[in-house]
Amino acid sequence: GNVKQKIEELSGGLPSLVLQDGRTSQLTIVPFYDRTELIEETLGTLNEALSLEVLITILVIIVMVFNLRASILISGLLPVAVLMVFTAMKLFGVDANIVALSGIAIAIGTIVDVGVILSENIIRHLDENRLEGPADRLPVNTVIYNATTEVSGAILTAVLTTIISFIPVFTLIGAEGKLFRPLAF
Repeated sequence: GNVKQKIEELSGGLPSLVLQDGRTSQLTIVPFYDRTELIEETLGTLNEALSLEVLITILVIIVMVFNLRASILISGLLPVAVLMVFTAMKLFGVDANIVALSGIAIAIGTIVDVGVILSENIIRHLDENRLEGPADRLPVNTVIYNATTEVSGAILTAVLTTIISFIPVFTLIGAEGKLFRPLAF
């Protein structure tokens, strides 16, 4: 898009020559290889794939968790997380290219994993608490806190492992850095 605009701006200042028969010959720049259509098609395909991934993930969550409130909560994380990623990318000047969108697709899996593990543990603890006698029942906040602390170490380790494994990508320079940094970000 920017290259085509620049060509239009420059075309007025390109040299011209008046031929012997009176016609004017204007020098023009003709793009030899235009990838705009290919890039737009690829981004469209990736956008469609991301949308389908979110929908399929929501269905899997509903089937696996089998608790409507928890499924809605986990599914609600996906668009919020993607919105936060795009906001951060805008703030830090990271282009939303094909590689960055692929990174988002990978991250959706991690978000869902964490959400399912945490929700399932909370649901299990709440069910166990309901089976207790009225005198032994704990307050809901305490049960949720206990369930969360039980799996928080494992979740933190899993997420940190993923984050740490991408840190070397930020040290790449040149073409490799330009290509893979958006994925790691």
